[in-house]
Amino acid sequence: MRRLLIPPSAAAAIAAGFLLITALSAPGAGAAPGGTRDHAGSTMQMPGGGTMQMPSSPAADARAAAAADRAPAAVEMHKKVVDVTISNFAFKPKRVIVSPGTRVVWTNKDSEPHTVTSDHPAFASQALNTGSHFTLVAHKTGTFTYHCQIHPFMHGALVVKG
Repeated sequence: MRRLLIPPSAAAAIAAGFLLITALSAPGAGAAPGGTRDHAGSTMQMPGGGTMQMPSSPAADARAAAAADRAPAAVEMHKKVVDVTISNFAFKPKRVIVSPGTRVVWTNKDSEPHTVTSDHPAFASQALNTGSHFTLVAHKTGTFTYHCQIHPFMHGALVVKG
């Protein structure tokens, strides 16, 4: 009887592949309400402590964006700095709740310029090009809704609670 010796790195790769196939084929694994599976964008733990990121798909990205819109407001009451990303023509998170004195930083990660303009005269940024940011220290309590002046369908809200 012959023994086949497999180097440890190859054994880890084989084990990772086996785990991936097992995870994807397990009954009900990742099944969505329609019975389909989509593991795109998910992270899998690999033998030896590493992780592997599954490629994202447009369908998975659309579902994640829809879930983010339904998610409750980001409550950042105890942070001193809160980041809002402008991407895919949306403010993310769309609603931020902070305490007075918190610094809020909007960063444009889109390829198009955007503004951060309050619906009532409270604050307004210049046009932010890709990679640019606008910073505001929230002092006054209240709810401040805002939009992008260039793309009026983009809306957000900053809630400052004392």
